[in-house]
Amino acid sequence: MYLYCYSRSQRARTTGNSLLKVAQGEWVSDCESMIASLSDTSGRADSAIVLFLPPEAAVKILIERLYAADIRCPVFRVSPDGGYAEVMKGYGYNTYEILSGICSALGCRPLSSKDDRADYAPDLTKAVAAYNMTVDNEQLLKEINEYVMAGGTVNIYTDLPIHMSEPVLDTVSYVPFAFRYNQVKEMGSAYTTMCASDQYSVFITCSVLPEVPDRGRCLVLIPKTVVIGVEVQAKADPGYATEAVRNALSSHQIAPEAVCTVAVTAVAREHEAVAAISDDLGCFITAYDSRLLKAVRLPLQATYSPQKVTSDMCTAAACVASDNGRVLFRRSGQSNTAVVTACMKRGNIIITE
Repeated sequence: MYLYCYSRSQRARTTGNSLLKVAQGEWVSDCESMIASLSDTSGRADSAIVLFLPPEAAVKILIERLYAADIRCPVFRVSPDGGYAEVMKGYGYNTYEILSGICSALGCRPLSSKDDRADYAPDLTKAVAAYNMTVDNEQLLKEINEYVMAGGTVNIYTDLPIHMSEPVLDTVSYVPFAFRYNQVKEMGSAYTTMCASDQYSVFITCSVLPEVPDRGRCLVLIPKTVVIGVEVQAKADPGYATEAVRNALSSHQIAPEAVCTVAVTAVAREHEAVAAISDDLGCFITAYDSRLLKAVRLPLQATYSPQKVTSDMCTAAACVASDNGRVLFRRSGQSNTAVVTACMKRGNIIITE
């Protein structure tokens, strides 16, 4: 570790000199020079800031100078008399190891520890249960949750609208990286890269990700937030209809596990093919009166031709069941068996409470 130390009093400087006798680092004369040193591309990856200041002064510098400059390293505060030390901003996997080294060098008491993270770290398993997410590795989910509760930080990659109940605290544990819904290729590249990494990572998506032989510490969560509207022919074979629906989802790179509802007309509700599709996807069936669906005006873009703006049954059913959510694709499948429209349910996914 390499420490950038800052103080304003001789007493604090004496404490800091004791630390720099056993650790690498330097004194900085003011915040501007400290920020300039840390912004230098030649700076060390294991850098850390140590503020030998009272709480109110250290907090003011952290908020108004270091956060504003987007300094990407941990920040510690040591009392001017060297009695105790604490983490003011965690960054990286070794934040608490650096704190332990500071306390060992000064013989001071640590006011924060990894165990404290459990007092405010969010429990990811609650979101998994709330959205009935498909988990590709239950053991890895448990490991990641324990890692976060013990003070770790995990990156979350998603192309879905997510929400954190308290972003200031929750982003200490989970750092979100957002992709647009049409950036499937870019998200796939990030997934391939993280599978080869030794860091924990979480992908929350309804998209089909690339096949990777060894997923490493990469966890995939698929929330059930997709609604499909289905039209089936009167004599449609259940097996062929099920295959047509799966093929339609696959051709648009949507994971079948993401489907939560099959929306149909009341007449089609009892069709064997509809029941087979629901059983195959493990989701519910909801039915609407045909008169209601015929009155639906679809929230489509102006680029759609006027002929297609009128509501077909499967698109209308999907839009109603998803509360007019975003249309993912429209009328795909086999016209002689089953035709499908897919919509994303409206609303954000709340991943932390």
